[in-house]
Formats: sequence, structure tokens, C-alpha cells
Amino acid sequence: MVDDPKKLIDEDFSPIELRVYQILREQILSGELKAGERLIERELADKLRISRTPIREALRKLDSEGLIRIVPRKGGVVSDLKDEDIINMFEILESLEALAVRQAAERLQPEDREILKNVDESDVTKVIKAICKVARNRRLEDMLVGLLDLIRASARIGREQPGREIQANSEHRAILDAVVRGDGDQAVQLVREHIRRSIEAYQAQRRTR
Repeated sequence: MVDDPKKLIDEDFSPIELRVYQILREQILSGELKAGERLIERELADKLRISRTPIREALRKLDSEGLIRIVPRKGGVVSDLKDEDIINMFEILESLEALAVRQAAERLQPEDREILKNVDESDVTKVIKAICKVARNRRLEDMLVGLLDLIRASARIGREQPGREIQANSEHRAILDAVVRGDGDQAVQLVREHIRRSIEAYQAQRRTR
């Protein structure tokens, strides 16, 4: 169910807690679990045929990532972010991505070029991870992937605007190519343009609802 589960899990997270976390996280990111939908420990435990303890720990992890909110006496509620929150997250993403591509361009080694050339530009998570790998900055990768997942769960631009998704893939490739050339300034400029277009696509999508 989860093609690329998040690797950084608390060391004391048991396998069953990890699996519950992965299942719920993927359902949130895919839109199967909608904004505002409740996640009740008892119901989830009955459905998955497990005790409530791993459910509780998985919900806490999702809450720490901002994908849900823990509400007293209600359990978890899938986050329903306001437009202003999502725009703010896009702007933070822009700054962090700009830092990542600049560091990658500056720290580029000959063997890194193949990593960037071979990455699938249609998978934004893989693009981010490849850039951060070249930048030698794992902490920045964790921040970017977490923020990106939260935006994806809330904005859903690619699913509702397939034309924008195709355009975004082309933009990802242009950014990667700039890093391969070691052109940090160009890569940063392309990142900023990419995020601006993503914000515009999100705003246009909201106007049609």
C-alpha cells in the first residue's frame, strides 16, 4: 500500500505501530481519508484487529507531522488547513528547496551527476531526496519531505489539474539539470518560478470549487 514509506521513524516504534502509521499516512496523502474526518482508536482497532496501543502511537506520530490533530475525547482528526496556511507552507518550501539546490550545486561531485540524471522527475519526493543526497544534508531532506507531504495532503494540485502535473515534471527536470551543471543561481531561480506556478495553480483550483 505504501510505495515509499517514510524511513525516519522513532527507534522505539514497533513493527505493528509502523504498519498502522504507514497505512493511515498513505490514506491521508491519497485523499482516501478526507480533511476533517475522525480517526477513532476503538474503531480503527476493531477494523485492523489489533489493540488500541499501536493505534494511539501511530496517531501521535501523525499528529507530530501535522497530518492530523489530536482532539481530547474525539481522537484524531485529519487536518483541514486554511488557504493562508497552505500558501505559507509553499513559501517555506520555496526557501528550503532553494537552499537545497544551491548546496547541491556547490557540493556536486562527479559521481552525483548520474544520480540526478536518472531520478524520476515525476516523483517529487524522489527529486527532493536526490537533491538533498547530493547536498549531503539529511536534516534538510527530512524537513522538505515532511512539508511536501503536508502540502500534498492539503492542496492536491496534481490530482485535480493533470496539466499542471505535466508542467511541474518538466520544471523538476530543468531544476535537476541546472544542479548537474553546477549552476546554483539558475537552480534557485527555477525553484522560485516552480513554486510560484504551484501557488498560482492552487489558487486557481480553489477559485473553481
